Amino acid sequence: MSERLNLPALADMNRWCSACERQHSVPIKKIFSGPGVIKELTTILEDLPAKNVFLIGDHHTMPLAHDAVFEMLHRAGCRIDELVFDGKEHYILNEELIGTALIRMPLDTQLIVAIGSGTMNDLSRVVSVHCGIPYIIIGTAPSMDGYASVTSAVVMDGRKRSVVLGTPYGILADTDLMITAPDRMLAAGVGDILGKHVAIADWRLSHRETGEVYCPEIAGMIEQACRRTEKQYLQVVQRNSQAIWDMADTLILSGIAISMNGNSRPASGSEHQLAHHWEAVFANQQGDCPLHGNLVGFGTIVALRMYEMAQQDFGLNVGYTLPAPGTIGQILKAMGDFSNPEILGITPELFRESFYHGVSLNGRYTLLTHLDKMGKLDTYVDRLTQEFFGKLNISG
Repeated sequence: MSERLNLPALADMNRWCSACERQHSVPIKKIFSGPGVIKELTTILEDLPAKNVFLIGDHHTMPLAHDAVFEMLHRAGCRIDELVFDGKEHYILNEELIGTALIRMPLDTQLIVAIGSGTMNDLSRVVSVHCGIPYIIIGTAPSMDGYASVTSAVVMDGRKRSVVLGTPYGILADTDLMITAPDRMLAAGVGDILGKHVAIADWRLSHRETGEVYCPEIAGMIEQACRRTEKQYLQVVQRNSQAIWDMADTLILSGIAISMNGNSRPASGSEHQLAHHWEAVFANQQGDCPLHGNLVGFGTIVALRMYEMAQQDFGLNVGYTLPAPGTIGQILKAMGDFSNPEILGITPELFRESFYHGVSLNGRYTLLTHLDKMGKLDTYVDRLTQEFFGKLNISG
């Protein structure tokens, strides 16, 4: 295994970056990862005067850590109110979920403690920022990079949007919990990390085309995360404890990079623009939805193929060595065939429309924007639909 990342040293960091001539800060006060770190909740509580705690999770995540967390909160003299979301296999963060949490949370709440991963963390972030209440996340799966991020993706008016909000007070990524996560959540974590290759390439492209500020230090952190995961995915599949720990650290590091930059640019590009549209459509259908990272993984394959085509067609070179789309496809196939759009429920029609929605999704300059500006997007959409779905399905 590679050398352990020193995440606690990055907590509460604030320094000047000579590489991009900006101030970088990480407002998260405490970061713990590894086996058994749930016990460090007691350490974090000692720093906080909060006694009225709102404990949230869903019917999958809450049982994993409820008793241990409840006991530590009780010993700290806290009053505990609980909200357990029950009834769905997978929750999407939308206005309904946020409204439920706000209505159920007592008005005198002083601290939110969330047990879960993507949706529970993002929900806590939204409520925390809008109510001025700190939150602590107890991570239950290495499924996404949002634990340390400053942004949350929220479905609003039927579209998924990345909203800049804030960070948790503390992160407890207990790998004794994370190693029990379902296979598709492990695959989602791998997919979310590997998508950062495209995010860096898009960031560099935007820097060249629009002058957007680019930080090589932050980009280097993200690249380290990507390369690390490429080497260890087989160990993750086998649920090797050290590999799960490494992946948890890598996901947190990716979120820290977002916090340092102040937005999700270092970790979200055209692969996320495609995935966000697929997620929003699935959410509006009220059925079970593939996990964010599973969709990002497939979006990464598509975006890598776009870059490959653009390099072949008109010599596009952004100065970053991208992996071959087939390499990422093999990794995601080994994780559970998440390189297959049919497994994910993506139809040719949905595939095609995601490119056009992606161009206008958040105003961010990516390869989609670049191709659209050059008048090549329609041609690329036709070619890619043919490649991924077959010649008979390219009309629409």
